[in-house]
Amino acid sequence: MDELIEEVEQVILQYKLNIERQKKYYDYPFTNNPDHYYKLMMLQKTFEVWTNCLEKIMKYRKERWGPIEPRRSKEFDDRIKNEKNGVPGFVTPRTLDAMLTYIKCLESRIEQLEGISA
Repeated sequence: MDELIEEVEQVILQYKLNIERQKKYYDYPFTNNPDHYYKLMMLQKTFEVWTNCLEKIMKYRKERWGPIEPRRSKEFDDRIKNEKNGVPGFVTPRTLDAMLTYIKCLESRIEQLEGISA
């Protein structure tokens, strides 16, 4: 669910930046182009649709599960990138052990949840 929210936030950010860029176009004296105004209106409408979509996703998000443990995928991603920059193709055993421990923890939670739903 968090990945979906991040994707929608990225789309919203792109539309927001695009709208700001298109608004700067109006600062120039040759902006009597009605097509440009229509394009800006459509961008604004699409931006509003994506914003409403994000609000609905946040509304219907499964809050009952809550953050059991903070997400660590970005932390592992950053650690692996830093280690690969030091020695290409090399990941330290400490990082691998941390990842395996985290995966085992997640697997046990999945098994517990499958036992609840069965």
